[in-house]
Amino acid sequence: MRASSEAALAAAKERWNALLVEKASGEIGFAGEIFAVADALCSSAAVCRSLTDPARNAEDRTRLASDIFAGKVSGEVLDLLKGLVREHWAGDGDLLACLDEIGVDTVLAGAQRAGRLTDVEDELYRTMRTLRDERELRMAISDSHRSFADREALVRRVFSTGAPETVELVVHAARRIGDATLAQSLARFGALAAERSRHLVATVIAALPPTPEQEARLVSILERRYGKDVALHVSLDPSILGGLRIAIGNDVIDGTLATRLAAVHEEITK
Repeated sequence: MRASSEAALAAAKERWNALLVEKASGEIGFAGEIFAVADALCSSAAVCRSLTDPARNAEDRTRLASDIFAGKVSGEVLDLLKGLVREHWAGDGDLLACLDEIGVDTVLAGAQRAGRLTDVEDELYRTMRTLRDERELRMAISDSHRSFADREALVRRVFSTGAPETVELVVHAARRIGDATLAQSLARFGALAAERSRHLVATVIAALPPTPEQEARLVSILERRYGKDVALHVSLDPSILGGLRIAIGNDVIDGTLATRLAAVHEEITK
């Protein structure tokens, strides 16, 4: 998003989060409505363009939003949408991206209120690893030829032991197939959870499980380097042979043996 859209999103999230404090325990329901609005707009490009058309004045856009969605969503979500369509969106799709992020953030707000935010963040990363390792499951959830209702039922059955917020986010990741892969969506949701927790997430790939002492030392090093609390999410990949690959924010630190061997091989074959 461009700066103007980012500013509109930040202001909308601030207003919405203030409302959620007053409407505690309804977060998953609100998120479901927000996602439904986004789905409806995604399926009708003409309506979405009308709601963001700068040639129409803000009152016309809010009136149209009310005409379409009044009685179909709660008053709170309708007010959210009306506030959003009054904004100037710099790029095509920015309104949909905003709705998507607010919906996800709403789920995470519920997890935070219930004291489950850290659990949800951990479960999102474990789900990513499960889907990476279980190809048939990943393909079944990603299969756009299957109805969304069928894929949703599969997600709810397979991940039923997770926190309710985790399940909703995995369902939403399945809903977004076509816009992003499951892994991309879940990684983004995990990053939003980390942002809400005000710490950085370091994704670590290792050939062997690090010891608790090694993990603690790595956390200490990264926290000193970045000046923020750091949470580790460790995945195992024997193909790297040894060492670690660490991704944190936009940085990738590749100290794996496989990479070093590849560099040596490239050097001697020049």
